[in-house]
Amino acid sequence: MEKGKTQKKVKKLPRYTDERGREYFFDNAKFILMLFVVIAHAVSPMQDSHDTAKAIWIVLNTFHMACFVFISGFFAKSYIQKDHSVKTQRLFTYIMYYIFAQVFMTIFEIYVLGYKVDIGFLWPQPALWYLMCMILWHIILPYTVKVKIPVAIVCAFVIGLLVGYDTKVGGLLSLCRAITHFPIFLCGFYFKKEWLFKFRNKWTQLLSVLVFIGALAFVFFNHRFIASRVLECAYNYKKSNLVIFTDLPLQWVNRLLFYIAAVVLCAAFLTLVPRTKMFFTRFGTRTLQVYIIHRFLYFCEEEFGWYKLPFFESFGVYKMILIAVIVTFVLSLKPFEYPFIWIAKIKLNPLLKPEHQTK
Repeated sequence: MEKGKTQKKVKKLPRYTDERGREYFFDNAKFILMLFVVIAHAVSPMQDSHDTAKAIWIVLNTFHMACFVFISGFFAKSYIQKDHSVKTQRLFTYIMYYIFAQVFMTIFEIYVLGYKVDIGFLWPQPALWYLMCMILWHIILPYTVKVKIPVAIVCAFVIGLLVGYDTKVGGLLSLCRAITHFPIFLCGFYFKKEWLFKFRNKWTQLLSVLVFIGALAFVFFNHRFIASRVLECAYNYKKSNLVIFTDLPLQWVNRLLFYIAAVVLCAAFLTLVPRTKMFFTRFGTRTLQVYIIHRFLYFCEEEFGWYKLPFFESFGVYKMILIAVIVTFVLSLKPFEYPFIWIAKIKLNPLLKPEHQTK
């Protein structure tokens, strides 16, 4: 009887991983972040005529890609070998993704949208800066990990602040974005998930909800003071249309404020992400396909003015958000994953001489 009573008192613990040990938390986070990316792009053309769209766009662009970069940095540690070198197959796969996507997006712009664009691989399409950055970060990471952690992170942030003064840096190899986001990538690389879960409780989650409500309210009433180009991290300070701290010696403060806001919102977001399996968890493994494919729809929305249709005259922003949610789920389906699976199967080893083959 005593044994039975003891067994009744035992509570079934929630399951946080699948059979392979893959954590649901990160797949949940990646899918929700990708949903935010699609929503931000969907409402982007409506910013000038809707304060709500402007507020949503600013808040989402402050943290969604920064958080993606942070998570990418966290997983990058699995691609660093004991001798501090990168597993070249993973780097090669990123390069293949980038090349195929760059080619198809260029063809789409020329023959569907009728744009006159320069053809090349050193100037990534706007949607592909993230892939280019992943390539660059994985190249320099083996050298960065040899530097003491505090020194590496502080230097990365300082360089991220100073690069805004360089009027030459820009779209070439997405260097501006690569340098600006690298400290966030590096923080993710050295981050331990136990740090987050240790402070995760109902009170920190309530605080996180209040942080997002406060951010949306603040931006809604003060968006005219926020330079959107600072959030995009693709421009130097001279081209960022700064509204505050416009004097040359203080321009770096604009990016510092971006860093602070991004860190706060990223922390709030990660505190709220569910740890258990959700109905959308499996889609967290397919965010890359959504990231690339949805841009074709975004280009069409801008070029053909879909957001100006009569359908969007009333509650247009909310209808566009609903469409963005539907698009995200549809593009997360298995059939859209097949081209990416095929690209990932292209192996580097057969292309190398035997003495240069690597894992």
